[in-house]
Parts: sequence; C-alpha cells; structure tokens
Amino acid sequence: MAPRPRWWHTLMEARRQACVAIDFYNRSGDKRSYLDFVVHMHLAWQNLLHADFSRRGVNIYYRDARGRYVKGKDGQRRSWELQHCLKEEFGDSDPVRANVEFFIGLRNKIEHRFEAALLVATAAHVHALVINFDAELVGRFGHEHSLADELRFPVFVQSFTPAGMAEQRKLRRGISAAARTYITNFEGALDQSVRDDERFVYRIQLSPMKGSTSEADLAVTFVREEELTEADLVRIRGEAKTGTVVIAEKLRDVALMDELLPAQATLAIAAQLPFKFNQSHFTTLRKQHGVRPENGEPPEKTERKYCIYSAPHRNYLYTPAYIRKCVSELDTPEKFRSVFGKDPDPREDDTSASGLS
Repeated sequence: MAPRPRWWHTLMEARRQACVAIDFYNRSGDKRSYLDFVVHMHLAWQNLLHADFSRRGVNIYYRDARGRYVKGKDGQRRSWELQHCLKEEFGDSDPVRANVEFFIGLRNKIEHRFEAALLVATAAHVHALVINFDAELVGRFGHEHSLADELRFPVFVQSFTPAGMAEQRKLRRGISAAARTYITNFEGALDQSVRDDERFVYRIQLSPMKGSTSEADLAVTFVREEELTEADLVRIRGEAKTGTVVIAEKLRDVALMDELLPAQATLAIAAQLPFKFNQSHFTTLRKQHGVRPENGEPPEKTERKYCIYSAPHRNYLYTPAYIRKCVSELDTPEKFRSVFGKDPDPREDDTSASGLS
C-alpha cells in the first residue's frame, strides 16, 4: 500500500484537534476549559486549511523580498498562520471567516475566572465555529471525514429550569470588561448581514416534548420542503412526535461588494496566470467545481463561499475566494494540464472575455 500523502496526516491532526477542543468544551464543572477549546479549535482550523492548501499544491511558507524562505528560531520554515490562511481562502465579508477571526482575537482576552461567563455569552459563536469546521471538512475532503460519528449530543440539566435560566443570564453579565469591549467592537464593525448569518452565530432553541416512555427520546428526520407533495406536508405536520424537520430554503440578503460577474471573474483569473485563460476555461472550471446549479435547478442553491445568486438581477456572482481557488489550481502548466487535459496557450497581450456563465 502506498504511503499516505503529507496533507492526509495534517488533515487527521485537524480532526483530532477539533475532537479534543469539543471534549474540553463539553466537560462538566472544573474539568471544562473554554480556553483549551478555543486554542484547539484554532489549531484544528489551521491544520484543516494547511491540509487543503497542500493537497492543491499551494505553497504555504513565507518568503522574504529575495524569494528565500523565512525561518523561525528553530530553523524551520515559517508556514502561514491561521489569519493569513483565512485571508487567502475567504472573502472579507465571509461569515465563516468572521467567526474564526472572532475567536482569534478573543483568545488573548480569556481569563480563567471569567471562563464560565464567556462560555455562556459566546455559545452561539461556538456552535457556528464547530458546525462551520465540519462543513468545510466535508466540503473539501468528503463526507467520510465528517466529525458526525465522533460527537454526541451533550446532556444539560440546569438551564431548562427557571432558576437555571436566571443563572445563565447572571453568568452572561459577568464577563470581563476587556472581553465585553472586544465582543462589542468586533461585532459592531461587521455588516448586519454577517452578524445575522448563522455561519457567524448559530443560535438554537431546545424545547422539551412530552411523550410516552415507549417512544424514542430523539428521532429526527430531515427532508426538504421542495421534495414533498401537499399530502406529505399534511402527514408530517400531524406527526409532531416523530421529529421530522422540514427544511425550507432560506434566501439571505447579501451585501454584494467584492463579487464579480462571470466575465469579470474570468479577467481577474487571467490577470494572475502566466498563460491564456478565457471564458470557455472559466465555464468548464466552475462546472467541475459545481459552485452553482445548472439551468432548471433552484438558482439560490449555490456554494455561497464561492458563488452568490443575485435575485434582482437574475445572475450569478463569484467571490474573491473563488478567484483565489481557481488561480491556485491553475498557476503552473502541470496544474492547467491536469484540469483541462491540454497544455496552456501563451498569454496574449490583450486578454478579453465576454458572455455569461
């Protein structure tokens, strides 16, 4: 059996760090450590992005002005820190990036005596951090690497009682002044659409349900509303105890700032490649990536990290993260050949693109 590539081991470390982080978070009493959760999730995200960069052939090491590798005190080459990885991979207004950056800055504001208060105050941010990590893990490397089989639903007791709810509110008010100022300033600088996005804060509400002891405690089935007939909807609504969840596609208002039309995206990619790249190449590439649905499918079902559907204009816009992704996959003749099956043509002085994709 051939040895595993280096990126695979980095990926396994990312999964391990995430599991360690979640274990620290879910421990009870004094065994719980919010700081350890934040530190290990930081390492999990960094390893995840490093693994994907390495798999795609992206150089993740810093170079100086002369092109030489920058080395640390230990003599090893300095790799990109998490903040740099996020800038390379996500757009400035991406909620996933904002969520991870929130914890990067919060890390130095955590004081042991205020950990319990911070844990309550940032619970929705924590949920988003973990859910986003697993979504990126699956999106980049496949469902077989999901953390779903590693994690279990935690058991709570206190917060479901009136006294427990009051205690939670008291804890929330008890965070340090430095942490409170940081959270207020960080969220205040974000666009409203980012603050409201579930990828930045993932709020949940748990409601106890009464049922006979012969029924399953938790049996949940997820189905899409668009895939159900009227008869199915009537039947499901009458089966409250079975725990069937109907998913309705939610259209979000997005502040479109840095996104590009297909022709503009083509030019942006072409400007960063040493050879010819045209509209035909772009269309082929985005079909391979599957970042937007094909004609006849619901147009809003895009991979929002890379592509956004603008309902008022009825067109697709591509994000800076997608431009970077395309460039990183095509920036050498070998990579270009592996994608398109032929050698690239020399770059022309006048690169033009037109049409829609």
